[in-house]
Amino acid sequence: MILHLMHDEKFCDNIIDNFEKVNAGNNKYLVFKADKDKGINRFISHPELTCEFFYEHENLNHQLAATPAIQGIIAHSISPFFASAISGLSKKVKLYWIVWGYDIYTLPKIQPVLYAPRTQSFLFGQKRWLSLHWTINKYKPFRLLFYTARGKQNVWDLLESVHKQIDYFVSYIREDYELFKKKYPDTNCKFFDAAFFNLDQYVGEGFMDGKADGKNILLGNSNSPESNHLDVIQFLKDVRLEDETKVYIPLSYGDNNAYKQEVIKSAEQVWGLRSFPLLGFMPRQAYIEILLSCGVGIFYHHRQQAMGNIIAMLWLGARIYMAEVNPAFQFFRRLGIHVFDLHSDFQVYGLSALTESQITTNRAILTERFSAEKVEQDYGHLIRNIYEI
Repeated sequence: MILHLMHDEKFCDNIIDNFEKVNAGNNKYLVFKADKDKGINRFISHPELTCEFFYEHENLNHQLAATPAIQGIIAHSISPFFASAISGLSKKVKLYWIVWGYDIYTLPKIQPVLYAPRTQSFLFGQKRWLSLHWTINKYKPFRLLFYTARGKQNVWDLLESVHKQIDYFVSYIREDYELFKKKYPDTNCKFFDAAFFNLDQYVGEGFMDGKADGKNILLGNSNSPESNHLDVIQFLKDVRLEDETKVYIPLSYGDNNAYKQEVIKSAEQVWGLRSFPLLGFMPRQAYIEILLSCGVGIFYHHRQQAMGNIIAMLWLGARIYMAEVNPAFQFFRRLGIHVFDLHSDFQVYGLSALTESQITTNRAILTERFSAEKVEQDYGHLIRNIYEI
C-alpha cells in the first residue's frame, strides 16, 4: 500500500488515474485541508476511490497505524502543510517527493533569482522591504532572530529539516534536482527520473493531430511575476506585428491583482486592441483552440513553470522562446528539442514558424519522453522502487 499526500488541485485526477493503472487498489490518497475549509473537493473527482480529508492539526502517525501495510509515502509537492505532517513521523517509511515546482522555487536560497529587472523593480515598488525579507529568509541565524522576535512560525527551518528526511526527489527534470542540490547540498535525497503526465493529458486526445499555424502569440501562463511579463513587453515593444496578430496573455491563475493590472496596462500601451488578457478560466477545449492560433509562445520564466503549456505548444508545432537560465530550457535543449532563447535567438528568428523538420524532431522526442506507454513505465518503475525491501 502507498500513501499519497495531495492538495486538491486540477492536476490530481490525471495523477490518480496514472497511479491506479499500475497499482490499482493499493493507493490511499489523503487530501490536505486547512481546518477552516469544508470537507469538499473542487478538482478531485474520484468518488470510487479512497480520497480521505486530512486536516492540518491531525497526526499522520495515526494513518500509518490504521494502515500498517503502507510501504511508502509520496508527497505530491511539499508545502508547509505536508512538511508539518512528515516532520512528526515516528516510523521510518520511504519518502518520495514528487516535485511540482513551486516547492523548490519558493525556497529562500532560490526565489530571489527568479525575476528579470523590470518585474523585480515592480515587486520592490510594491513591497519596500522585499529584498531585506529575502535576505533574512536566506540565512538561518537571521531567520531565528526575526521569527522568534515576532512570535511567528519559521516555516523555512521546518521545510529544510523535512527535506533531509526525503529519500527520493521525483521529477523528469534533472536540472531542477541539480539546482536544488547546489543550493541545499546537505540534503541526501536521490534523483528518481519519472514523468507525471502523458502527451494525451498535456495536449488532449482530440488535438493530437492539430497544428499551430496561426499568427498569434501566447505570453506567459498565469498571473504570476515569475512569468516576467513586464520585461517581455518591454523587449517586444518595437517589434512590428502583422495587423491580424493578437497577443494572448493568460492571467486567470494567481492572486496578485496589482501585478495583473500592471501587465494589462503595459500590454495595452504597447499593443492596444491587439492585447488580449485572458482573465477567467475557460474550458480546456477553448484554451487549446487559442493555442492552435498561436505560432509563437513566450515563456520568460527563470524557473521551471508552464510545462503543460510549453509541451502542448511544442507538440502543436509552435516556436517557443524561453530564458536561457531556466532549468526547463536546459532540459529541453539536453533532449534535443528545438526551443529558443528570447535574448539571443529572437533577433534571428523573430515570429517565424518552425520548419517541418523541426516540428517532426520535436514530436519524435516528446513521444519518446511522454508517450502513454513511457509514462506508464515510469510509474511502474516508481512503484517497484517503493515496494523493494
